[in-house]
Amino acid sequence: MPIVTPPPGRGDAYSGAVRRSPGGHPILALPALVVLLVAAGVGYWWFVQRVEVNAGEVLVLVRKVGAELPASPVEGKALPGAVDQQVVLYPSLLAALGEQPDSTHYKGILYEVKTEGRHFYDPFLWKRLKFPAQQVKDDEIGVLIRRFGKPLPPGQIVATEPDERGPLAEMLRPGRYNLNPFAYDIRRVKPVVITAGNVGVQTLYSGKDPATANDYVVATGERGVQPDVLPPGMYYNNPYVRRIDAIDTRSHTIDMQGDDAIRFPSNDSFEILVDTTVEYAIRQDLAPYVMVAIGTHDDIKEKLILPYARSLCRIEGSKLFARDFIGGETRGAFQKRVFEGLKEQCYAQGIEVRSTLIRRIVPPNEIAGPISDRQVAGQQIMQYENEIKVADSEARLVEQQEMQKQNQAVGQANREVVSVVKEAEQGKSVAITQVNQRREVAKLNLEAARQTAAAILSRGQAEAEVALLRFTAEAQPLRDAVAAFGDGETYAQYFFYQKLGPAVKSVLASTDGPLADIFKSLSQAPPPGTAPPKPPPAREARGAAAAGSGAKPAEIGGQP
Repeated sequence: MPIVTPPPGRGDAYSGAVRRSPGGHPILALPALVVLLVAAGVGYWWFVQRVEVNAGEVLVLVRKVGAELPASPVEGKALPGAVDQQVVLYPSLLAALGEQPDSTHYKGILYEVKTEGRHFYDPFLWKRLKFPAQQVKDDEIGVLIRRFGKPLPPGQIVATEPDERGPLAEMLRPGRYNLNPFAYDIRRVKPVVITAGNVGVQTLYSGKDPATANDYVVATGERGVQPDVLPPGMYYNNPYVRRIDAIDTRSHTIDMQGDDAIRFPSNDSFEILVDTTVEYAIRQDLAPYVMVAIGTHDDIKEKLILPYARSLCRIEGSKLFARDFIGGETRGAFQKRVFEGLKEQCYAQGIEVRSTLIRRIVPPNEIAGPISDRQVAGQQIMQYENEIKVADSEARLVEQQEMQKQNQAVGQANREVVSVVKEAEQGKSVAITQVNQRREVAKLNLEAARQTAAAILSRGQAEAEVALLRFTAEAQPLRDAVAAFGDGETYAQYFFYQKLGPAVKSVLASTDGPLADIFKSLSQAPPPGTAPPKPPPAREARGAAAAGSGAKPAEIGGQP
């Protein structure tokens, strides 16, 4: 089966050309062609379609081919306004067109972005745009502004629906955000800082309509100025949702002098000039009302403090004569009434008047001189009276000092007497204690001597009894032996024979010597017809033995 079919009418020429090809048989060129096509495809895929998205970048894809967005409803479906003007194919728009969120049916900018990495998109089908990722710094916050969707209704500032165009209520904290720059914009704002001595007044731009119209301050959560204030601190605030104004609640002073000095007629028709200083502060609980109804501190001065102060000074000053403004007591009473009236009227308007000081009162020149002289004379009289009082005070002080010295001396003497008495009592107590101790020691020594004597007596009696028992024990065997022989003499003979027997045996055992010869003769048998000698009586023999020994029976052998 041929691989290539030649065109009609030219088969020979084609076959000749094939035979003349340097590659030999046509089937050998097919693998090379396949490899070339694969290499071309891989090269196109790697070098043309590849997109490298670096760190900190996002890739936005724009579909070049596809259908145009319709300008009118499709198949009776309600579409967002100005659909043909939308440049981003956001999810709710594709859903309204009956497409999936990742659909590529329509031309336009895709809503989702690609993050860092390697991606492959054909440049003939896609426009590939790289943008830096959005970054919100640590000292700021980001307000997200949606650039697609339908316009906001009249009077609405913040987008509340997912297909509305405009600022969003949510805020972006510091960090990185991979956002589509065609879909969202970020407005970076600084946090609102309320310093010490200030409070924050909140004005809501987004919320429900106020229940009562034409009020300076609305209820909490309604659109308008809020009744609650913010204490000092740092607040992340969306300027499209809420505005925060810092109101200074510290003390402020207003000097009414020069052109602002208060002029009024006295009761006797003299013109009085008064220089006054008023110290005030904004009440924290009514700071929202003051900001809206009155305004700044300049407005407070022009609209509130100056009119009320002038009115009160005229009213209270017209009750007094010109000469009354020179005396100190009258001036003090006048200042107190002006302060109390100004404080009462301003407190209801959210202003706390803390002090009112009348620094200078200028009476008419016609009465100033005589009244001043009279005042000077009165002051001199008061000075002299004060000097007398000072002298009396010094005299009383000297008297008190002397009395104090006297009391100190009496107290020192009393302390010495008390000290001597205490020392005597302590010596007495110590002596009594020592005597009692010695008496107790003597008692203890006496008792110890008695116990020692009793111990010695007991030891002597014990030793005597021991000696008696020892002697008794030693004499008892002799007594028993004497009792066994009947009397002492018999026992003595027995004892003597016991001591003498071994010696006699030794003599008799010896075969040499004169004694041996005597015993030998005695041991021989007597001649026939000779009578044996008679032995002496036993008692006489014992007496002779005892007399021959020259010792007492009890002393033989060292025994008693």
